[in-house]
Amino acid sequence: MKSISANCRAALAALFLTTAGQAGAQAPAPDYSAYPCLSYTLDCGKLATRKPQVKMLEGTLNGNAEKGKQLAQARNNGNCLACHVMKGGSQPGTRGPDLSHYGSAGRSDAETYTAIHDMRTRNPDTLMPPFGTNGILSDPEIRDIVAFLQASK
Repeated sequence: MKSISANCRAALAALFLTTAGQAGAQAPAPDYSAYPCLSYTLDCGKLATRKPQVKMLEGTLNGNAEKGKQLAQARNNGNCLACHVMKGGSQPGTRGPDLSHYGSAGRSDAETYTAIHDMRTRNPDTLMPPFGTNGILSDPEIRDIVAFLQASK
């Protein structure tokens, strides 16, 4: 193998530093403040989390079960399948309860809505993310997921 000459190495280093400096000047640092910090050693790990928030269903449900199914099974949005078995889902998790027959359990729309919005109001030690409190899902999206769960019989 031939070695690179000193002049060539110096030219490549200068090019790299120039390119790196330009890239750093153009792109601002990413803002990760919207994401939770799970560190025990960094300062962000010492910040208080959002307090549990009780939110009741207002008005009629008016959710779309088909949209709710898509949201619940989308790995980049609701991601309910990460923990739950659900109708029509593939590769479900086993951490949470089986939701494939949720609609047969007799729970009300309001109870289900409140649980999805922030399950910590019912179980402070839950692993389920507070979808509404943290803004992961919007009110209409939660309504759609409730409609899907209630239709699962």
